[in-house]
Amino acid sequence: MKSIKIVLLRFVWVWAFPLPICAQEAMTIQYSCNFAAADTLPEVYTYEASSEAKQIVERIMQVNVLPQNFIIKSADCNNALATTIGKRRFILYSTAFLENFKKEANTQWAAWCVLAHEIGHHLSNHDLETTDPKVRKQYELEADKFAGGILFRLGATLEEAQAGINTFSLETDSKTHPPKRARLEALAVGWKQAQELADAAENTGGSAAADSDEKKFYDRALAEKDPYKAIELLDQAIELKEDYADAYLERGKRKVDIENVDEIRVNFNDAISDYSTYISMRSKNPVAFAERGYAYRRLDRDSLALADYNRAIRLDAKYADAYLGRAWVKMKMDDSEAALKDLDKAVQVKPDFAQAHYWHGNIRYSFGEYEKAIADFDMALKADPDYFDALDLRAAAKQFSNRFAEAVEDYNRLQSLDPEKFDSYLDRGKCYQSMGKHREAIADFDKFLEKKGPYADAYLYRGVSKQVLGQKAEADKDFEKVFENTVLVGNSSVKIGCLLVEFGLPKEGLVWLDKVLAKSPDNRQAKECREKAIKK
Repeated sequence: MKSIKIVLLRFVWVWAFPLPICAQEAMTIQYSCNFAAADTLPEVYTYEASSEAKQIVERIMQVNVLPQNFIIKSADCNNALATTIGKRRFILYSTAFLENFKKEANTQWAAWCVLAHEIGHHLSNHDLETTDPKVRKQYELEADKFAGGILFRLGATLEEAQAGINTFSLETDSKTHPPKRARLEALAVGWKQAQELADAAENTGGSAAADSDEKKFYDRALAEKDPYKAIELLDQAIELKEDYADAYLERGKRKVDIENVDEIRVNFNDAISDYSTYISMRSKNPVAFAERGYAYRRLDRDSLALADYNRAIRLDAKYADAYLGRAWVKMKMDDSEAALKDLDKAVQVKPDFAQAHYWHGNIRYSFGEYEKAIADFDMALKADPDYFDALDLRAAAKQFSNRFAEAVEDYNRLQSLDPEKFDSYLDRGKCYQSMGKHREAIADFDKFLEKKGPYADAYLYRGVSKQVLGQKAEADKDFEKVFENTVLVGNSSVKIGCLLVEFGLPKEGLVWLDKVLAKSPDNRQAKECREKAIKK
């Protein structure tokens, strides 16, 4: 049968990987700020930070104007802390602590809150060696306020931004930390100030006069199909007006478009830089967040992509493309059920969204729910009759459902759509074989071997059809080719025997099955096929 054409990627969280022993380094902690006000261990072992933690830090640094002045390390600390050793500043976090934040959106924001808070200490140049309780509490509130502003710029609601404090902060104050109510207020102040600054930026600057030279360059870029030429025009527009917001957004899109003409030269990081510049001036456009989310996803920076898709959806709850993008990220995170919900929402707001129907069917197909998948592919093809991937996977689903004649119709349609791209000769040949059309099957197996070269299964199925047609000598040659191209001799012998039984040659099938059972008397499949042969 057809191998599953599924592109759902299993995403493994790097935080769960054990780090090599050589990465360990003992660190003595004398002075620090611990997020949850718990006692800090006097000595910890540090490790290289995970890619995920580095991505969070990188994203936080992108939305503020100060340079990074600290090193981030994983450590066996209680949660997360900022510390200094000499003139070097560090942020340490517990891998197990952050691992708990992957379960739902609100707890994911708690992780960002924790790290943003610790970063706030370092970027504010707090003297973590001070022992004055009043000063230490003031530092904590300043770091909370900083975190609030950062989390707004990252797309968190106020409730989401406060998740870290609500989860971990003590209700009452301590020698170093204010009570929870004060910390929540400080974070809210930072969040609100960032919102007000963004609102003000929306109404000032960033636009070009209708008759300006930069607008003319921009309009020419919009009409230009070649992404490289369009980028050159947008470069000129931005050179004339450095804060031309729309030009940055369009240039980011064109930098991504390069993947359609030259995958090697596309630079998603450059596109992200343009999107981020645009967002700094126009923070309420969901398109910009969705576009940046796509670029992050293509770089496998999935937590950042997810945050951007969430922001796009929050800005426009009917933005179908953002639901599709978020579904892709969730599929990579192996959360297919959550992806299905996003795809349901996408087709709810945009019923003729062919891609969303296709991916919904793609997931159902991976679950083995072929009839439901076929219904989804039907919807995708209704919206886009030439949707090659939807037609291809619908043919496979029909084949798995034993709807062989319908599967052949879809394969034929695929071949007519794109003869060069069509490569399903083996699968269509199996369908013909199951329908008893062995000459048509042999023609497809011949074509497959011509295009793909030696392949055990193609020889196997062709040999079976030749034997059914009475071409025993030719069949034997194919069976010899099977064993020349596979190490699974027993499995292939069972498959030949079972197919011969299925297609009305029980005596010939028994010869193969008895050979297998002589060596492996407990082979369940061989025993089942032998029983069928005897009954025939």
